[in-house]
Amino acid sequence: MELCFIGGGHVLKGELDEVFEELSKRIKPNSKILVVPFATEVSKYDSWMESLIQVFSNISNVRLDLLHEELSTKEMVSMINESDVLYLIGGRPEKLLKIIEEKELSSSIRNYPRLQIGYSAGALAFCRECILTKDDDYPESLVIKGLGLVDFSVEVHYNEASDDELFALSTERTIYALPDGSAIFYRDGEIHKKVNDVILFQAKKKSIV
Repeated sequence: MELCFIGGGHVLKGELDEVFEELSKRIKPNSKILVVPFATEVSKYDSWMESLIQVFSNISNVRLDLLHEELSTKEMVSMINESDVLYLIGGRPEKLLKIIEEKELSSSIRNYPRLQIGYSAGALAFCRECILTKDDDYPESLVIKGLGLVDFSVEVHYNEASDDELFALSTERTIYALPDGSAIFYRDGEIHKKVNDVILFQAKKKSIV
């Protein structure tokens, strides 16, 4: 399994060009990419698919499928097993995790042997502890249980306004802060590649990765 954590950014505005250039090295022609959209509203599914189809169009014959929440658990597990890449999109991580739990997909995702990409909320969900710092959606910091694919946590859409919260949260966990346009790639127990600025918060200290 390889994991890609994307901090955020507008794909169609070119803010993630370097991230998708790295992804294109890992995704083979004729691959099936399965989009897991549960973090957002059903009304936004089509626009997400349209933008991802455009972004992945530089890889020959890539097929994108949508894991629609109206499918049965058996159908979902079959689609996951038959895919070459999982792509968990952004939105609200607690919604994403709730549906994964309700549909009994946690085991299939944890045991998935190929590339998984998490964008924003999707990246948060990969972690053992999913941290949500204060913003317009969350009036107070929250820490919720994630999928547990890695022991560290990530902060997405990072900016320095969150530093005080991240210092406090880093007393009990390692946090990689990812500004829009940045990403980390994780495999075999370590981060082996980063794209653009990544900041590490650990034991109330801040450093550049």
